[in-house]
Amino acid sequence: MRRVVHEIGNHLAIAVASIEAFRDGLLEPSPEWLEAVLQALREVDALLEELAPEHSSGEPVLAASARPINVCAVVTNEVLAFEATALKHGIAFSVERCMVHDPACVNFDGDPIRIAEIVNNVISNAIRYTPSGGRIDIDCRRSGGALTLSVTDGGPGVRDDEIERIFDAGFRGSASGNTAGSGLGLALVKRFVEEHGGRIDVENVAERGARFTVHLPGTAIDARLAEDGTVSLL
Repeated sequence: MRRVVHEIGNHLAIAVASIEAFRDGLLEPSPEWLEAVLQALREVDALLEELAPEHSSGEPVLAASARPINVCAVVTNEVLAFEATALKHGIAFSVERCMVHDPACVNFDGDPIRIAEIVNNVISNAIRYTPSGGRIDIDCRRSGGALTLSVTDGGPGVRDDEIERIFDAGFRGSASGNTAGSGLGLALVKRFVEEHGGRIDVENVAERGARFTVHLPGTAIDARLAEDGTVSLL
């Protein structure tokens, strides 16, 4: 229950920030921007389903929701939706996006809500720790059937003695100070990434902040496994 409320709050905040930016003339409400806002609201709708009595645990099984999706479109929409929030905080976005029409993106086997939540929480964390005037670099790539998403913030980084605990539920590092947060976001990211058979890494970047890198190995539906164990797309 707490996890679902946390995620609903994140997505609603994104939608509100985007609509306010459209209203104030800070962003042009193009079809791409509007689709990003719609995705955030669809995710809220899906999360509300988890609050129904039959899902009272709030812990649906990933396998029941996994399906072929255009993973790059999911990631791109999620990133687009955050640009209004970054603008509001005076933070620059540098984005290298996946090519949404790439065949390697279109047939990815995964849960679109969980993948959106992964992106949402990693970028929310980056915005939380990047001061006004800072920059967040986002890079999304497909290679060998896998998705790699890296987010580099402009914050203080993660202390060496806290790196091992940064993904623990409820843990907030010394850099959190008075910033708002529940300590749930990164723990959820780790859980959802591992449900997809992937991993998340964190490192400090010289003269920047922390870089979180998500690796999702989702094998494309139309992939073929070669004798040497490698995967190739048709």
